[in-house]
Amino acid sequence: DPESLEKYLITEGADLGVRRVVAVQRFPSGLSSLSSRIDVETEAGPESWVLRAEPIHGVIPPYDIGWEYELLSRLGPQGLPVPRTIHLEADPSVLGARFMLMEYVEGDVYRSTDPRLDSDPDLQRTLQRGFVETLAQVHSVEGHGLPIPADGAASARELVGVCRRRLAETSVYPRPVLTYALDLLDRRAPDSERLVLLHGDYRLPNLKWRDGRIGGILDWELARVGDPHSDIAFTQTVGAGPCAVMGELADLYTELTGFELDPARIVYYQTLEM
Repeated sequence: DPESLEKYLITEGADLGVRRVVAVQRFPSGLSSLSSRIDVETEAGPESWVLRAEPIHGVIPPYDIGWEYELLSRLGPQGLPVPRTIHLEADPSVLGARFMLMEYVEGDVYRSTDPRLDSDPDLQRTLQRGFVETLAQVHSVEGHGLPIPADGAASARELVGVCRRRLAETSVYPRPVLTYALDLLDRRAPDSERLVLLHGDYRLPNLKWRDGRIGGILDWELARVGDPHSDIAFTQTVGAGPCAVMGELADLYTELTGFELDPARIVYYQTLEM
């Protein structure tokens, strides 16, 4: 609640210079961590932050807000447009869950079905190019600190393992067809000569746009290191829409990265996303 948060920020987060919490607004969207906008009055003036807390239950456990905080702290200096990290509380007893504070990024959010994209072809082209350029930038980062799999096949099998866990946690009765499909995907895990930082949830609703450019890439809890085809396939399935990286946009990705996309590996990762 706002009163407990205000007391904590004033007493325990003295380095933040908070004088009072003006407002707390929970974001209605999101299936992962619990996020709220926090408007505060500090010694330096008014500021807006995001409080991101681990949920007690969620759709993609396990959660580790400390891991995400550390990742964002590394990515900012790398030049990626990510929210600036402000504070991490690792004691869940303080507010009922571990949480972090990061800057609130102003900007527009679009969805694949946004009517503004249909009515404004120039806006759509701007978003498409920025979408691919920033994904290429994500895939070029090296100082992320995440563990690197032994090879591409190992990274693919890790993702298959995640799918097995989710299937086991959500199924109320046996699903032999899906189990067989995962066994097959595990055996046919493709290798990759290139392993990169993957966002894991790269789609329009997780991007903030300012003046035609991406000012903030949000929701990094699914980030990992693996085959770039994984992120590309995600844009064509879960993130499908005008920014799906295929056709001319796939050519642009290759132009920016020098990496030729393999249709067969895209199909493999599309199958995992479905």
